[in-house]
Amino acid sequence: MKVLHILFSKGWGGLERYAITTAVSMSKRGHEIYFLHRAGTQTARELIEMKIEGVGLSPVKYLDLRAMSTIRRIVKHQNIDIIHAHHSADLGLIVPALMGLSHVRLIFANYMLVPGPKDDWYHRMEYKRVECIISGAESMRQNSAEFLPIDLERIIHIPYGIDLEKFDSKKVEGVLRNKFSIDVRIPLIGIIGRLDPHKGQDQMIRAMPMILNHYPKAVLALIGDESPEFEGRYKIKLESLAKQMKVSNSVLFTGGTTDTPSHLVDLDVYVLATRRESFSLGCLEAMAMEKAVIGTDSGGTAEMLDHGDCGLLVAPDDPGSMCESVLKLLDNKSLAESLAKRGSEKVRAYFDKEKSMNTISQIYNEGLLAILT
Repeated sequence: MKVLHILFSKGWGGLERYAITTAVSMSKRGHEIYFLHRAGTQTARELIEMKIEGVGLSPVKYLDLRAMSTIRRIVKHQNIDIIHAHHSADLGLIVPALMGLSHVRLIFANYMLVPGPKDDWYHRMEYKRVECIISGAESMRQNSAEFLPIDLERIIHIPYGIDLEKFDSKKVEGVLRNKFSIDVRIPLIGIIGRLDPHKGQDQMIRAMPMILNHYPKAVLALIGDESPEFEGRYKIKLESLAKQMKVSNSVLFTGGTTDTPSHLVDLDVYVLATRRESFSLGCLEAMAMEKAVIGTDSGGTAEMLDHGDCGLLVAPDDPGSMCESVLKLLDNKSLAESLAKRGSEKVRAYFDKEKSMNTISQIYNEGLLAILT
């Protein structure tokens, strides 16, 4: 199959990384892959590194005739069979570009919670054109069916796929402790994700004074760059908060990374502090690396952590609860190890990349009905 992947997001996080993972995996399965992306982004750079043929644009949401024309031209020139979209905002450009090209199938991978009903004529037009939605979690599948104008039968739950070989703590050498001279006896707590108000890094900074009362040498590592819309502003705000809370010497801003395993392996506790989470790829990766995980009880996180069986759940925007959970894991090594082991076992049982990618490839080749029958 000739497949055009489309993703115009500006950021670099789980969504973008997984879109590239999917494209590379489909290429290895014999599909001819093209990728239409936003120019000048980390996604563009990663596609070059992965040797995926791509075209960069800088489109305006929803009404960009040049972008629509480019999509249509690539589809016709390359004889594209399938468009695989990765962001709902891009459907507003893709669907008009496909007018009159009914033979081209449109698949949408939706890994974000839909915040509310989208049942106006515009969205009904968009989703009528979508053959099927791929959802990374059952909670997201139900959410999409509730708020999008598409039948539940056309939404398929395909678990996120994790590269189990890559995320194996026994095979990965850490970089954080060596780079920042952090002794192995010092508790290292980490968040991997864009610096963004939505991600909740500020709540962990607020929790640090209480943690330091019990573990004076503990370190919080914030691993990630700012979201593009907050570039040059949000890191300064977080640094100011750390100074205000008198924990600047205990909070590290490491910058972004494309090598998450080498950063995860050094952590004692991984925290998913987001205020609203769909289903965190970073959290799954931490579980695969057999790390003790704390996650905010929002979106699909409770499903991911088996409602507390594979990690501790706390309320969003509650630094006190985050502190208590971190201390609980640092004080009780056997509990931390038990949760980490169960988390790793769950990921290895349900989130194997090869299984997930084989299912997507089957949809490419045979359509959704082949998966359901």
